[in-house]
Amino acid sequence: MSFAKVPLTRLAALMVGGFAGSTAVLADSNPYYVGGSLALNHVSNIYRTAGAPNDDNVATASLLAGINQSFGRQRLFGDASINTNRYSKNSDLNYLGYSVKGGLDWSTIERLSGTISVNSSRNLSTYTERGATPIRKQNIENNNQLDGVARIGLVTRFSLEVGAGYRTRSYSAAEYDAYEFTQHRYSLGLVYQANPDLRLGLAGRLTNDRYPAYAREGLVLLNGKPTIVSIPVEAHEFERKDLDFTGRWVLSGASSLDGRVSTGRSKVKAGSGYDFSGVTGALSWNWQPTAKLNLSTSISRDTGLETSFINTNTSADRDRLTNALQVNASYELTGKLFLSAGVAFSKSDITNSSGQSQAVDEFDRDKSFNLGLRWQYSRGITAGCQYNKSSRDSDRLFNVYDANSYGCYGQIILY
Repeated sequence: MSFAKVPLTRLAALMVGGFAGSTAVLADSNPYYVGGSLALNHVSNIYRTAGAPNDDNVATASLLAGINQSFGRQRLFGDASINTNRYSKNSDLNYLGYSVKGGLDWSTIERLSGTISVNSSRNLSTYTERGATPIRKQNIENNNQLDGVARIGLVTRFSLEVGAGYRTRSYSAAEYDAYEFTQHRYSLGLVYQANPDLRLGLAGRLTNDRYPAYAREGLVLLNGKPTIVSIPVEAHEFERKDLDFTGRWVLSGASSLDGRVSTGRSKVKAGSGYDFSGVTGALSWNWQPTAKLNLSTSISRDTGLETSFINTNTSADRDRLTNALQVNASYELTGKLFLSAGVAFSKSDITNSSGQSQAVDEFDRDKSFNLGLRWQYSRGITAGCQYNKSSRDSDRLFNVYDANSYGCYGQIILY
């Protein structure tokens, strides 16, 4: 996971969880690990506002565990962390968070195989949703995801893939009710494995996004006096149909490309919003030019919820078309010392039914940068420090912000 994509207030918790997962790969003789970590960070702008200062120091203590166990033709894998977060000035933000990622790779004696995966997390929200009422209170974000894919290998180099997925997001603050959602996804397609280095796919994908009904506060005149009242907002539902062209090409032992080009249409099935018709997609390139240097680059163009899954700094507004670029690099300074850096840019504009930007100037421009240094003292002991900076320019002044964080962490893993 690149640090450019991690909200500042939960950077430490996710970061140590990510390193726990990477260290678990080293456990060739033992498929299990347990551990702990402690991180101290300074955050300059917790609520992502352009107003009064809201900086703080946050301490994060985490318990970690993981498994990567094969049995027969199956493989069970997973990483989990539970963390407690304590703020020096804003004690009302203190919370208990967690992250669970795992799944099961399965196969039969014949040509049937697949993967079932789960992803669940509880963290402090990023406070970056476009149009959200600025708030200065605790807002816990819960994300849950379940995915499954089944593959049927045919006699030739073709295979049939059937997939399904489910996602939900919810918030504890009522001001963010408008950004909660439930998503269902289904896909069916063919994959052609031309050779070990080239994989091509064609699939149809159906996605249903539903935003529940909620109530918002509005100012109206009652008996000639301005009065704040609760205004009900109906549920919104969108149906999206895509034709996906996918591919993976291993250019060499040091370079590989993964891509998707989709053509499709999203229509409003209930409530208000914009229809969308156009081309979306993503391309990523992993390159290791030397034994010590590793580079990864990704570009994407997508709408609505799919944008937020690519770049979590970006709003999940269903009517936004976002173009994004991310570049990350890691370099082995010595056998125990590693340097990492990354940049990310995204540009979001409101769209109309033809997939073009509206004439009205509604936009968000997000930028982020990260720099980190990691010391791998031994197989199970890691320490490091990092710096992160993110900012947004927007047509809505209360969505403009500039924020940074810096801090250090230590981690111990037992096998």
